[in-house]
Amino acid sequence: MKMNLNSHTHLERVNWDFEDYSSRLFKLDINGIHWYPASFIPQIPDILIQNLSEEGDIVLDPFAGSGVTLIEAAKLGRRFIGTDINPFAVGIARAKFQAISKATVNWRDSICHEISKSDIEQRIEDYCQKKGISSEVFRWYERETLIELACIHKVIMNSKSDCPQLEKVLFSSILNKACSQKRHYTYITDSCYPKNLEYKPAKKLFLEQVDLAKRCSDFFDEQYYRRHSKKYSYDGTIECADARYLDFITPGSVDVIVTSPPYLGSHDYMKSMRLTNLFFPESKFKEFIEDEIGARCKRHKRTAYEEYLEDMRKACKEFNRVLKPGGLIGMTLGKGVGKVIKADIVQQILDFLTGNLQFTILYRTTRKISSRRIRFPGVPFEYIIVLQKAKQK
Repeated sequence: MKMNLNSHTHLERVNWDFEDYSSRLFKLDINGIHWYPASFIPQIPDILIQNLSEEGDIVLDPFAGSGVTLIEAAKLGRRFIGTDINPFAVGIARAKFQAISKATVNWRDSICHEISKSDIEQRIEDYCQKKGISSEVFRWYERETLIELACIHKVIMNSKSDCPQLEKVLFSSILNKACSQKRHYTYITDSCYPKNLEYKPAKKLFLEQVDLAKRCSDFFDEQYYRRHSKKYSYDGTIECADARYLDFITPGSVDVIVTSPPYLGSHDYMKSMRLTNLFFPESKFKEFIEDEIGARCKRHKRTAYEEYLEDMRKACKEFNRVLKPGGLIGMTLGKGVGKVIKADIVQQILDFLTGNLQFTILYRTTRKISSRRIRFPGVPFEYIIVLQKAKQK
């Protein structure tokens, strides 16, 4: 791990707003194989990891989401640990690394061939009932689209390839595009069913994602080899775990934490995977929603603010436990503008870290969030903060 005067100076020179950033400009970024709400702009963890750690260090993201921090850590030759309470997010993160290590030309050609000739050979209603697919899908998808989705579903459920998780995630990645609800994903999480069902070419969408995954994998390999003069070797773990209870991580074993905790009342991460859950039902879906820290769906609870603050304090205690003495945290924190915000929640979290847990703030700045990235109830800016755990005396 590292944080010296040069690192601090470099962080001061960064324009953290990234106003011109658009994922469309980085079409071969492996993070683009599946969308995810409020994901890190990759440049943020990249800069933090470069300045706060050294090659071979362990980087932890306890709110890993779809794994953006983990990908950036891997690119820089760091070991990593990623955790998230959302099993669908963990699946996306794992799929990215499966793509990097196993998405061969033979895999791509084989899955494309299977999809092109696939057929369910029965009524779509019967297929859904037999495979445990929720009947709710008929409210989101036009019938022919749904038949094509069932054909893809059949292929990946019967697949014997080396990339089963990747295939499942690529299927998940097209579900919003194939859906007849054309508006923002929150309309899906809030049960705003489309008034008219419209055909979408599901097979075509899926085959495009397969090709994208292969091209992104090749690009990652090329970039990694240029930087390190060797082929990438997987050196990390991704677990479905709660940031408040990281018992599987050895105390004092982590060099650096780079993360973006959920902002109070801003997003429903678990519910954003609603369509995926219709095809691949998660038995604890409702439980995970209830356990999610600061979820948007909880914003009307009278105790939402207090519960969020207590949850973040529990997570911060775990950060302190797993970090080495002198270990560093680089994170973004933000707050919405809704009625749920009773006080300066960011300052409350920082006061707990610096007061109760004796962390020292080494760097702090504010970044504006592009208007096109702001989502209800609105987080117009966020803080980028670097803290250091107290060193042993």
